[in-house]
Amino acid sequence: MPSKIKKLFNRTPYLLFIGISILLLWSCGAEQQPGDAESLRNQISEHKKQVGELTRKIVELEEQLRQMGDSSALRNQIPVEVHAITSLPFSHFIKVNANVEAVKEATISSETNGQIKHINVRKGQRVGAGQVVASLNTSVIESGIKEVETSVELAKTLYERQKNLWDQKIGSEVQYLQAKNNYESLQTRLKTLQSQLELSVIRAPFDGVVDEIFTKEGELALPGLPLMQILNLSTLYVNADISESYLPVIRPNDEVVLRFPAYPDFEKKVKIHRIGNVINPENRTFRLQVLVPNIDDRFKPNMVATISFKAFATDSAMVVPSILIKQDIQGHFVFVARKNGNGEFYARKVYLERGLDSEGKTMIIDGLEIGDLVITQGQNQVTEGIPVLIQNEPLTQIP
Repeated sequence: MPSKIKKLFNRTPYLLFIGISILLLWSCGAEQQPGDAESLRNQISEHKKQVGELTRKIVELEEQLRQMGDSSALRNQIPVEVHAITSLPFSHFIKVNANVEAVKEATISSETNGQIKHINVRKGQRVGAGQVVASLNTSVIESGIKEVETSVELAKTLYERQKNLWDQKIGSEVQYLQAKNNYESLQTRLKTLQSQLELSVIRAPFDGVVDEIFTKEGELALPGLPLMQILNLSTLYVNADISESYLPVIRPNDEVVLRFPAYPDFEKKVKIHRIGNVINPENRTFRLQVLVPNIDDRFKPNMVATISFKAFATDSAMVVPSILIKQDIQGHFVFVARKNGNGEFYARKVYLERGLDSEGKTMIIDGLEIGDLVITQGQNQVTEGIPVLIQNEPLTQIP
């Protein structure tokens, strides 16, 4: 071949590239007048067709150069990595937001009226079950107990003497019964006052941490008025409201995947602890609850969590990473590497029918075949028909 003709072939891709650029610039200059959205979409579609056709011609010319022994075409190969499509198990998970709740959480208050005399704990302090956390002023009750104790001693003496006389058939039975009744009544009254004295001492209901103190010493405590909040964070409930449409796929003791957005590194499979038996009529949901050990107390009540549960599963499906799937005006597609007649790989755009997606993976219903090499690295640099250089052994697992 004459050298001038060979040079012309070598320069043809670049001349076409310049021609594309001039054409696009001319098109933009000629169509700066505003138009409706449909007109703009038609223009974009037409330009894409032109680019695709010119790219195809460039590839054909490069192939001719390669057949003539010119290695410059091989230098235009795009390095890529691929994933070999195979049949894999696939599960579709539904993710819902959840809320954290302490299993043991109590806002304690006094059971009787009285002035707060002592608050024996501080915020953040750990307490044990039965430990005294506060006490009320008990001076009035203590005075009443002393008074009744004195009366009880007197009543006891009178009762014993009257009983001795009655045992000897001396005196009347009425006097004996009155003395006995008076003694027993005072004993009952003394026990009542002692119980009231005990109520004025406020104790922790379980082991935990004092998270908040709502009152101060000297203030008046009333039954039902919050005094302090005590939490035990060793075990937590995580609650989620699930649409009733998923009732058929959720069963007791199924495993769900628990995550906390505040701790991206945490992911754990846990069994369902409880499924609610009532549908909320306002939002048509039921309660799903899991029980989680809280190591190091790092999870807190009212934290946001997510629960993912399996809504669909199959043992055999074609699956690709969702991030590889792109979209144009014709639909969703991926780039695959396919051989031409000379055994060299070129990028091909393959349109797909997608199925369910979950956890960054998408099930493919139609468009791909077992063994297809989906481009996983370098897919953003390739176009239809461009030569590619595979740099890895085709993987069969989702990368």
